[in-house]
Amino acid sequence: MAENAVVKEQLTETMIRLGGELTEKLDNTGLPVVAAMWFFEPEINEWRLFFASPEVSALGPRSVYKKIQEALEALGGAAAIPLSMIGVLDAEDDLVRLIKAAVQTGPSISRIRFSKNVINGHFIDDALIYRAA
Repeated sequence: MAENAVVKEQLTETMIRLGGELTEKLDNTGLPVVAAMWFFEPEINEWRLFFASPEVSALGPRSVYKKIQEALEALGGAAAIPLSMIGVLDAEDDLVRLIKAAVQTGPSISRIRFSKNVINGHFIDDALIYRAA
């Protein structure tokens, strides 16, 4: 009998470095980022780079995506992190609240790996948290 095994997509060192650089670039552009993280979504076996900002609800996600695209182009990393891998969240999104309940980084940029944990009954398979403030 054959068994099917799903191999988990890896978070590479390049992805980690570029995610931190993009977070810093967004800070420099004045976009308020209250949370930034790579988050593994097991349902689709892919990593997503999430940014949470109050501007998502104030100005709309399209405006925030535009700022992210501009920051990516300024970094020259648009090819390394395609916009399709990036998600924007409202500062009060449930995922942001969960992460902030477990991890507080302050305004700095960190690299906190958060794997196989449960927060308030919600399982987090894997995440790399730059900021949860």
